[in-house]
Amino acid sequence: MSRNRRLTTIAACILGAICFSYAVHGGRWWTIGEVGVGPVSTQRCFDGKCESGSLAWASGTELWERAGTATWAAGLVASLVLVALAGALAARSAGRLAAGVTVVATMTAIAAGAVFVSQRPDVPGIETGRGVWLFGAGIVVALAAAITTLRARTSTPA
Repeated sequence: MSRNRRLTTIAACILGAICFSYAVHGGRWWTIGEVGVGPVSTQRCFDGKCESGSLAWASGTELWERAGTATWAAGLVASLVLVALAGALAARSAGRLAAGVTVVATMTAIAAGAVFVSQRPDVPGIETGRGVWLFGAGIVVALAAAITTLRARTSTPA
């Protein structure tokens, strides 16, 4: 892999890891007025005081809550393996194993996130938040970095 492609792929890995991390920790997937709904909790801010709560008040199914937990975990694992891929590439390794694990982790994140989004309870006044978009961006960037790594020619020893 050329130096420029390697550096670009490393930057993409770090960007993807940041997107996944913010999506599952700081991203509001949906908002209802002053209430933000994320994969594992809600955040309510009234009069400058913010409190965290569970997803139970939204009257979602148990499947939805479990999918939220799975999405949270999958996002963190995808973030971790993207950092591992960046490290492998920074060490001038081929990174093929880390890239393969990145593809698997990203596909798992896609499956968990799709169930979480599709099973969302129908709450009046709900709007899509930044978490969904960050998670989607993380997926795209992670797959691009992994595919770029897997498609790179490996040098054969002389």
